[in-house]
Amino acid sequence: MTNTNKRHKVLIVEDHHDMLVVLRKYLEDQNYDVIEAETGETGIKQFEEAKPDLVLLDVMLPGISGLEVIKLIRSKQQEQVFVPIIIITAKNDITDIVNGLGTGADDYIVKPFHFDELIARIKSALRLKQLNELLINQSLNLESANKKINGLNGELVSKNKELRKNIYGLHSLFEVSMDLSSILELSGLINSTLLTIIGQYSTKSAMFMLANPKKNSQLEISDSRGFDDKLKDVIVHYEDTLVQYFIERPSPIIMDELKTKINTSSSFNKLEHLGISLIAPVLIKKKVAGLICFGPRLKEDQYEEREIQQITILSNIISISVNNASLYKEVEQLSYTDGMTELHNYRYFKLRLKEEIIRHQRTKAGLSLLILDVDSFKNFNDTLGHQAGDSVLRQLGRLLKETARENDIVARYGGEEFAIILPTVDQEGAMILAERIRENVEKTPFDGEHVQPKGMLTVSIGEASLTDDSDFDELIRMADLALYSAKDNGRNQVCSYKPEMNETK
Repeated sequence: MTNTNKRHKVLIVEDHHDMLVVLRKYLEDQNYDVIEAETGETGIKQFEEAKPDLVLLDVMLPGISGLEVIKLIRSKQQEQVFVPIIIITAKNDITDIVNGLGTGADDYIVKPFHFDELIARIKSALRLKQLNELLINQSLNLESANKKINGLNGELVSKNKELRKNIYGLHSLFEVSMDLSSILELSGLINSTLLTIIGQYSTKSAMFMLANPKKNSQLEISDSRGFDDKLKDVIVHYEDTLVQYFIERPSPIIMDELKTKINTSSSFNKLEHLGISLIAPVLIKKKVAGLICFGPRLKEDQYEEREIQQITILSNIISISVNNASLYKEVEQLSYTDGMTELHNYRYFKLRLKEEIIRHQRTKAGLSLLILDVDSFKNFNDTLGHQAGDSVLRQLGRLLKETARENDIVARYGGEEFAIILPTVDQEGAMILAERIRENVEKTPFDGEHVQPKGMLTVSIGEASLTDDSDFDELIRMADLALYSAKDNGRNQVCSYKPEMNETK
């Protein structure tokens, strides 16, 4: 049995030296041994001497072309050893791709490419190599044995290949299911799913559509591989017959067959135009939560029945994994949310402030912090009760969210105190926002504010901006001192930190 821990040797034939260096470095980092060649002649020589497990070949080469290299490699290849060839070609150069595959290449990748896609195709090709060599060796053994039993060789080899394919597919499916079920971050899960589809089923592209949490009536593209800007307008509404079909028949189906099942679907036409060859539903609680769209296959092979069965299992695994990832996100969100105001809690505030400090230290883009406190809030609670106080804090939380910028981080700091982290904002900008908040609170009617000393609800705000010699604790301390100063000077005002405040506390 093949040792899965061995380092595979990859022969790279690429005349662009810088590209060759980048590919070698990346593949060596991924635990591959790399042999280099900058011409087709050198590539042939290295193939004979180094006996690589896989060839990564640029089509355009000085001297003999990449297509000639493929022919020579195939002519020199031993019968028992299968060496997959992946050709590298320029974007949209269909002629090179067709000629390369027709000459004997097994896969292709188009420049510029993502390295994760390259690794997915390399792993798929090496799995194909392992399976091919296993099948070739077993077929040779069976041919020798079966010639002695009256010509049954053909049927036995065919059955054996089919069985091996099934076993290999199920084994790969098991490995994939273990990987996907362990991913709890939704974007990472979707990315792994797309790479699995491209690598496992040799598709040119793949797309994952997911229900929009803000628009429960439609599915939108969450992520894709191998497509261009044509995806911008692809949306599937829940009333579309495509969605209705999968509610009634929750199984993968090839597009040609699906076309005979649904008559009126604008979404189907868009997907067909993109070259989608198969669609598998993602179902959560009997609802279509997403669609996994398989692009055209590399060699235009038809899906076999065993592959459809495997994709059915895979889509069920992905459905469970998407549900788990969504639940994990909800739990994580709850752990960072203040239950009463629905703002971020102190735990999240600490985490984000530390992140923004690190970002500022790297970019010097500016960072400011506001800490605000409801004036005379004890009087409000003592007079009207804590339920009335809680209602005011909830209303104040909503007001702060509406007044702050979209990328500002608004959190409940504790009790009647709130904090706002202002990324990329200096002292001047922070003071403008703080004064706007103070004015909005003063002008906004709050139930019960008539019991307050001035007949209205007000806040005091302290501002501090990060300096080169301050850190997390120091920034909070400076904002606190500024808040104390605002309180001491009569409340309902904004104070910015000044060094002389250190002497008063």
